Amino acid sequence: MAEKLIRTITRGELPNFLRDLADACENASVQDFPDCTNAKKIRLSVKDEYGQLTVKLKMSAHIDECELCEDCECGGIRPDGLPRYKRLKKRMATSFKVIFKALHQQTVPPEEAVLDFIADSRLMTKYPGKGDPLYAEYDKLTDILEEAWHTKDLQKFHETVDALNHMKTECHHKYK
Repeated sequence: MAEKLIRTITRGELPNFLRDLADACENASVQDFPDCTNAKKIRLSVKDEYGQLTVKLKMSAHIDECELCEDCECGGIRPDGLPRYKRLKKRMATSFKVIFKALHQQTVPPEEAVLDFIADSRLMTKYPGKGDPLYAEYDKLTDILEEAWHTKDLQKFHETVDALNHMKTECHHKYK
């Protein structure tokens, strides 16, 4: 569920609005601001309309613990014990995007994103009919990625991420 906040303020009031927003993101206790401590996405737009600023704040639903769990009774598990494929692919897209961006900005990606991506990659190749002919090669690349991460060989890690990205494009073209 998305929450919206729309205000018309002066340019001089904007810094205080932004400070209040920062406080709401840290403490969740700012009057007239929605709690954004666990928001998935926050979108802020500021438009000058004839000398008045229209500020729109839109927050997506809070992070749902069921998105993160695999053991609840929310319907997130298939009969074979695997998480729903769509949920897995969304998680993988998020962690891969973080890894890919970090590497291409010459920084080390967050360890949690790397470990989650590797674990989810191992799960993904257990789904029948979703690209089976490429699974062996994908598993091999995942092994190389994991080894490069553990040995801190960022050059090899980066090369493997690029190879996985190419393979993802190829697989999605054939099977999606």
